[in-house]
Amino acid sequence: MKKLLSVFMVCGLTAASAVSCAGKGETSSATVETTAAATTAGTATEAETEPATEPTTTVTVEYYDGLICSENMTDKEKERSSFREFTLLDPAKCFALGKRGRNSYCLDPKEFESIAKIQDNFHELAIYDEQMDTPFLVHIITPPNYDENKEYPVFFLTDEVFWMEFIPIMWDLIDKGEISPVIFVTHGYEYSIDAAVNETRVVNYTLRQDKFLDFITDDLMKTISLNYKIDESRSVLFGHSSGGPFADYALCNSDRYEYQPFKNYIIGSPAFCDAYYDDNPYKGDIDLSVIKDPYAFQREFDYFERNETMDKNVFICVGEKEDIQMNCGDGDDMVEGTKKLYERLKSHGANAELHIYEGCFHTNYLKGMLMDYLKQNFPPEDKTQN
Repeated sequence: MKKLLSVFMVCGLTAASAVSCAGKGETSSATVETTAAATTAGTATEAETEPATEPTTTVTVEYYDGLICSENMTDKEKERSSFREFTLLDPAKCFALGKRGRNSYCLDPKEFESIAKIQDNFHELAIYDEQMDTPFLVHIITPPNYDENKEYPVFFLTDEVFWMEFIPIMWDLIDKGEISPVIFVTHGYEYSIDAAVNETRVVNYTLRQDKFLDFITDDLMKTISLNYKIDESRSVLFGHSSGGPFADYALCNSDRYEYQPFKNYIIGSPAFCDAYYDDNPYKGDIDLSVIKDPYAFQREFDYFERNETMDKNVFICVGEKEDIQMNCGDGDDMVEGTKKLYERLKSHGANAELHIYEGCFHTNYLKGMLMDYLKQNFPPEDKTQN
């Protein structure tokens, strides 16, 4: 039997009630209020940034029964987690689910058009974490010719709002036979939250990194593994900038968890100064005093005191010219800090690789890096063995 979540208020609009993990094979319509001027589904236009003044009309968001939730999730988390229809291409529904709508997504109309071409492979998951009291929005993108009876590695990207534009491009590599199939998972936030601002990112990646890793490991990835056949031995976690220190934290604390969703980690341009540099203009007004051990990353969070070896593969990368853009205060600059991370891991015998992209800044190497990484680590399957 399907169950409805408690209705919750978001920025003055009534947000849709989601369907719990209980039940299977049914759908539920949740109505939300938005404006008559809102754009219809599938139209590639700029997202609304302010509420319109036209009379309201009803918008329906479909939620689906059948999600199998992790046993680690609380009853409240299970009740507020569900698969739902793919809303990203419908500004009206995005806006009704949270007043930011899809405004924080760094996408232009052509990129929405690219996503629309593969929208049938997008599965949208609304998932709630009680520990952080945060509604997250996750997209699971299955490969071309997806076979639900076959295992696939997961390629997990934090900061969905920045890197969603790469999904159609990487998906196309599979479609053209240039890489073997993977399931892409992009992690983001419900439309009520501005995921592009560093306040949101630093709070979760740095101040609450322990709770965030609990959620990623025991709730989100465990839930995904129960609903899709996942090859954890080949799966990848990618984090960049403020997400870079989180990827490092996840790597160096992976031993604390029974479930091991990732074998491989990409640590891109890690902004380690997020943990200690109060005057960093990119962070805004964030109190770092809650961090009791801001330099724990320099000890790999004591991973090698608990373990003799690290059974993970680590790819570390940075743009050669990033120090022109980034101010790390009295700490190591971006490039130097990245080099030191690599050197520390290698000193412990970890399987780590460092790539410094010549002539590149903070983000302009990422597209090429991701494409190259996929081609090198997920080569085309040998069709003669099928």
